[in-house]
Amino acid sequence: MRTGFKEQLEKITAFVETHYPEHLKGYGIGDPFVTTEFPDFDRFRNDFVLFLEFDSINFNPSPYADDCGAIAKILCDIFLVFRNDTVKNLDAKLMDASTALYELLRNEKLHREKLAIADNLTVRTVDFFKYVEGNKNLVASKFTLEFEAAY
Repeated sequence: MRTGFKEQLEKITAFVETHYPEHLKGYGIGDPFVTTEFPDFDRFRNDFVLFLEFDSINFNPSPYADDCGAIAKILCDIFLVFRNDTVKNLDAKLMDASTALYELLRNEKLHREKLAIADNLTVRTVDFFKYVEGNKNLVASKFTLEFEAAY
């Protein structure tokens, strides 16, 4: 087994916490508050919050493994949430921060570090939400990621 589930999720969180701020600097956006807690917009009132939510771990038996090994697909959602600014500025920050996260996830220079987390990383979707909970000063994007790792 590559590592325990808890350690795998901690590696994903650490990778994002370590490298995402570097990508944000090019867009003039400060570091987000990062949490793996439930995306509670009333509790977390920071200007910029990044929520990591781990949905599931699915297994597919590997036909090539003698030891009944499996390929695990870890599904993870990353929410980027902005508040406390004008609608125009919030929209611009959200687009820039989303672009920076996408660039981080697709960055070939970090390929070795990503391999330490998973054998394959796929950005499945990126969804954008304006007026979260009916609030024009609260915007978000949601990245749905799939990490594949051999177990």
